[in-house]
Amino acid sequence: MDDEKFERMKAEYNSHMIRKFGFIFLCVAFMIVMIAVAVNIGGYDLSFAEVYRTIFDHILGIEPEKYSKEWYDYQIVWNNRLPRIVFAILSGVGLAVAGASMQSVMKNPLAEPYTTGVSAGACFGVAISMVLGVSLVPSLNIGIEAFIMALIPVTVIIIISPKLNNSVATIILIGTALTYMFNAFSTFLLVTTDSETLAAIYKWQVGSFTNISWDQIAVIAFFVISGTIIIELLSHKLNIMTLGDNAAQSLGINVRRIRILCLLVMAVMVACIVSYAGIIGFVGLICPHIIRLIIGSDNRFLIPAASAFGAAFLLFADSCAKWLSSLDMVPVGAICGLIGAPLFLFILIHNRRNIW
Repeated sequence: MDDEKFERMKAEYNSHMIRKFGFIFLCVAFMIVMIAVAVNIGGYDLSFAEVYRTIFDHILGIEPEKYSKEWYDYQIVWNNRLPRIVFAILSGVGLAVAGASMQSVMKNPLAEPYTTGVSAGACFGVAISMVLGVSLVPSLNIGIEAFIMALIPVTVIIIISPKLNNSVATIILIGTALTYMFNAFSTFLLVTTDSETLAAIYKWQVGSFTNISWDQIAVIAFFVISGTIIIELLSHKLNIMTLGDNAAQSLGINVRRIRILCLLVMAVMVACIVSYAGIIGFVGLICPHIIRLIIGSDNRFLIPAASAFGAAFLLFADSCAKWLSSLDMVPVGAICGLIGAPLFLFILIHNRRNIW
């Protein structure tokens, strides 16, 4: 009888693991499909065959004649569409992983990458640069200003939270207070500027992949890939931390150290994404929720699944934005909100079991 029970439990465990790995595979497949779709959508009219001929020619080292139709096709595909696609993948991975780990660290299903005030700090950095013309790092673009200012709220949280019992609620409340404070600073600057600068800052705020180039890819790839690897290596400890601080400490986990490390990694990843693309909402909130509903809350599987699904989700949103406006007038952040908000409400209303 014991052997039969053991075999039954083993079969259930194997079935559970197959379902998890299978879903991760489906997320990766969905991402690949969205890459194939996204590369064929844009303002410049290119057929499916022309797009992939350009890609294969570049891989084979075939250079088109300058200013020929093939040369213009090459510029559109390789210097416009592909950098944007790669950036969308990296942004989706970074935001989804940050959201999943933030919800585990905070033990709060409403936590997201911007909970710590990263987005408000980045917005203030952009306002300082564009309105006052002040450069924190001379000769570099506004992305550096946004990146530096985005890290300040997290730094303040790390310094202050140990003095206020270092609880999860304290971290969330400090992040909320800093968000309102930096938003107030930004508002003071925005009401004093001209309409052209105000429009430029607003376009950045709503999130856009316009003017993304290969020069920006290397930086964000380094931070996002490194951060994702670190979070995945900490996934087992994150699982233990969801049991509560006291339980985790009794099992030998340094809760404060792990929490600070995760906050730093998440802040750097999200600050890097926000500094180039602006504030893109719902990716870090809704993607981990959807994954949890399907494969559970085990961070060892949740993080890789969320990274692939987040990349696919953001590619889908960006493809919708390009399809709706050939002149790239629709920001991807607006599409994410338009898709994410109703989907999130649907999950909350129709889900009858605890996602946590």
